[in-house]
Amino acid sequence: MSLLPLLLPLLLPLLLTGGCGEPTPSGPRPGDGAARPRIVSLAPAITAILVELGAKDHLVGVTSWCDAPGVAVVGDMKPRPEAVLAAEPDLVVMAQYGSQAPDLAPLSALGLETLSLPLVTLDDMRQATIRLGELTGTDGREVVRRFDEALTAGQANTSRGVRFLLVYGLEPGFVITTGGGDHISELLTALGGVNAVSGGVTTRLGLERVLELNPEVIVHAAPSPSFPDSKAALAHWATWRGLDAVASGRVFVFPRDTLARNGPQLTRDIAELVRLFAAP
Repeated sequence: MSLLPLLLPLLLPLLLTGGCGEPTPSGPRPGDGAARPRIVSLAPAITAILVELGAKDHLVGVTSWCDAPGVAVVGDMKPRPEAVLAAEPDLVVMAQYGSQAPDLAPLSALGLETLSLPLVTLDDMRQATIRLGELTGTDGREVVRRFDEALTAGQANTSRGVRFLLVYGLEPGFVITTGGGDHISELLTALGGVNAVSGGVTTRLGLERVLELNPEVIVHAAPSPSFPDSKAALAHWATWRGLDAVASGRVFVFPRDTLARNGPQLTRDIAELVRLFAAP
């Protein structure tokens, strides 16, 4: 599965400054009698948070990009209103991405309760986890605490100032990357890394430019259709012998797309990232 469809909702807000607005907290709240709200999630990160909270049984609808086997699919990058209505949710939750902003009003107009949560930064993820924990009667603060403990432990075992290149995908002659402003770059920076790319938006870098930047570590966030598994992607990078990251064996291709989802499941990814940034 290509990583880019998962990342597009995250990266578009870096390019589009309007249309997000404030969250619409019109769904069930603690104490209002909704002990087990039926939830439709319209963002893979929202789904990941609910699963990590142990609240998957609250889900009655998700997108085709979500990882929630057995839950009805109600859309892909855009929700299908008729499918959302058929799921009979008490609450529809989406991420406060510029790409999802146009979906909020039509769903509300159908009489659906909606909640739009910011989910760009790691702190956004923490706050969303706590909020969804409150709504589902689960302990979001404990889940956040475990994430922060793993991050602190990881920071104690990594070097400072390691220059990394974060790769979202490969195109003929180009690498798709970012100069920051997203949760993955923030996580790698928190673990001691320095983004080799600047700019803060999605960037297509020519191969010559990648050679010039010469990162010490390459994090390839997930396989893609061109490189459907880690082995294929690693074989590709092995041909780049002029890169320090390749020469030192510090290229990591995530075998799954959990890194793309801004949720507390990142707790389990930290240990793998620490090995790339480990202090000598």
